[in-house]
Amino acid sequence: MPGHPVIPAQAEENLNGVFDAVESSRAWKELSSALGAGVVPQSVVFCSPLLFHDPFVHLYAHALFSGNGSGWVGENHPDLVRLGTPEAPPGIEACREQLVELYSRPVAANYRLAVIYCADRLSPPAANSLLKIAEEPPPQGRILFLLEEENLLPTLRSRSWILRMPPEEVLAPEAPPKNDDEWVQWLSEASSGKTEALLLRATAWARWYALSGQFRKAADLDTLVVLVQKAKLSTSMAIDLIFLMTREESKFEDFLDSLR
Repeated sequence: MPGHPVIPAQAEENLNGVFDAVESSRAWKELSSALGAGVVPQSVVFCSPLLFHDPFVHLYAHALFSGNGSGWVGENHPDLVRLGTPEAPPGIEACREQLVELYSRPVAANYRLAVIYCADRLSPPAANSLLKIAEEPPPQGRILFLLEEENLLPTLRSRSWILRMPPEEVLAPEAPPKNDDEWVQWLSEASSGKTEALLLRATAWARWYALSGQFRKAADLDTLVVLVQKAKLSTSMAIDLIFLMTREESKFEDFLDSLR
């Protein structure tokens, strides 16, 4: 299979640090192997933390669109159809209007790919509007459902290849800094790094808290990671919030109202 997709510099910075985690997952290896053997599933469900969704989209689209030598040309590939956003699912009108594009002839690749964000939060009417195309997809149309929670209409699930990527599969638990010197080092590294790498580290800390029996801190940190992504908080703000929650023992609800 081809290597990392060629993507715009800004997107590459945002995704830095998570491609390796996705590529090492059982989910991606299974799908990559199938694509390499010429098996292209009509519909795929990818269930994982939000952190891994965009890297998976890039890797899948790159592999799917590179089959005829056209290559991956970035965020606006003409055969990539995005429904909804990482923050919100598409409504019924978007589903009806945009999925029509799957019936059009691909512009530059062998297939057209519709990516449905937040598929676990689709409204019942929006989910039902997808049943026909999931049951009888056009020959050159493919669908990717992105989920954080395993909450998808059973009739859609039954027509899809289910891939799961739990964070514990690719992220080893890591203890947070234990003293002032380690905190100073972490702050220095985090401030010069990328947000995605910071969130990977925080997720590893959350795993450590959970395995240590500190379930509230683990849940708070996991929730914060999701909030940083959905609210598109800056790296500096993410660092401050993670520091407050772990070093200063603040609870998530202590600063939740100020972020709304």
